[in-house]
Amino acid sequence: MNLIVSILCALLLGYLCASFLLNRPEYADSVFHESEMLYFLHYDLNQKPESIAYLDLSEGDKPSYYVGITTLSENAEKIRSFYEKKGILVSVEQKKVENPSFVSELSQYDILLKSTKTDEEMYSVLSTILSSYHEFVLDS
Repeated sequence: MNLIVSILCALLLGYLCASFLLNRPEYADSVFHESEMLYFLHYDLNQKPESIAYLDLSEGDKPSYYVGITTLSENAEKIRSFYEKKGILVSVEQKKVENPSFVSELSQYDILLKSTKTDEEMYSVLSTILSSYHEFVLDS
């Protein structure tokens, strides 16, 4: 009898916890839509960047070029300061991406990005990230 009561209590407690969590908007959005907030580094000039990898997400007449994407705020700051040292102005924007495959891959690239030391390493990782976004998100 004690075993049956324990099992019923555990099931009731599990149901109540799940109900509570799934009824909160900040959890429901991530559970059902699989979207992730990412940091996009926006190239601040209205002309296409020269000699650096970029992603063109222009809509209509409004040009919009991005030179980096990351899941970590410290990597976003690292990329921003990297370009600033080169005299290239970029700003950090947050955007939702609903592609779990890309987000998973980007998390792996963030580990590489964190450990980059040279300009060549940074350019290489950033161009790979932008290519992956194009492949996973834009071409899907």
